[in-house]
Amino acid sequence: MNRKDYSFGLLLVFVGALFLLLNLKVLTFEWLMFILSIGLIIGYFIKGHMGYLISGLVLLGISLVSLLNQYAFPGVNIKGFLFLWIFGIISLVLYGRQGSRGLLIFGIILPALGTYNLIEELAYGDVSWTLYLLFGIAFFIIYIIGYRKAGIEWPKHLALAMLVVSLLFLITSRTAVEFKFWKFINYLWPILLIVIGARIIYNMIKLNE
Repeated sequence: MNRKDYSFGLLLVFVGALFLLLNLKVLTFEWLMFILSIGLIIGYFIKGHMGYLISGLVLLGISLVSLLNQYAFPGVNIKGFLFLWIFGIISLVLYGRQGSRGLLIFGIILPALGTYNLIEELAYGDVSWTLYLLFGIAFFIIYIIGYRKAGIEWPKHLALAMLVVSLLFLITSRTAVEFKFWKFINYLWPILLIVIGARIIYNMIKLNE
């Protein structure tokens, strides 16, 4: 019997023991997922199998959301904040392993959305301007980490545009001035993202031809 067989056997014993403790009501399902996720991550460092790392990080994210929401912040709904931050961190970990810029973008944008979700949960009044501020910061970080060395400027330009929109939203929310083009802007920036993404895909296809 080789080493791989022993490893798989140990994994089965570990999982079986956890579910036995769950049936005996020693563990809750959230704690079972948390302990299992730690075991899978340890298994990745022992065996180097990427599937262990991805599975472990996903389970870790799901279990931490439930545990933190239950014990640390019982009066506030922070599940959206935690989910987005944890999966953003998972994306960044995978970016560090694989170097994919798509994972970098997800890894920065998801925590920005999560932070806005928490601000919206805790704040009173209109805080929509913070979404564009956080997006501006996120795209600037994306530019610094993944695009500046390659001389690609679009994340920086998009960051500046988001900061300007955030400032305009802040001014109008403080002065009670309403502009009819805000609805247009709300539709415009997702379209711009689609256009930029399509342009990137087109450039990559042309480079590979």
